[in-house]
Amino acid sequence: MKASLAVGLAGLALAGCGGSSDQQQVHTTFTKVVHELAARNPAACDLFTKRYALENTGLSNYHAALARCRSHTTKHSLSLPKGLRVEGVRVKGNKATLTASAPGQGTGTFHFVKESGQWKIDSVTAR
Repeated sequence: MKASLAVGLAGLALAGCGGSSDQQQVHTTFTKVVHELAARNPAACDLFTKRYALENTGLSNYHAALARCRSHTTKHSLSLPKGLRVEGVRVKGNKATLTASAPGQGTGTFHFVKESGQWKIDSVTAR
């Protein structure tokens, strides 16, 4: 995966999976992704959309992109920034945005799409 994926998630992350509302589920998915990446758990890659995996690996085959994501995740460590916090979550239908920040790391907006009942990260905008 491109370094920007690691930088985007490392510089901004926090949340887990479950909860009753879509807002809670988005927050939980975000936290789960961040913690799974920090733990080098390749299961984090399952929480990215197909489009995001293809875009961030530069590959045109989803299974190859997923394999690259998993390999990258197990080989590269990610540290959670101190003071990381979720600023807010907005849900509109099957799309959502989560804004997170960390002191000295900036702010990022994580765009989610709900696929088969599961919220997945579809893109990240860092600033």
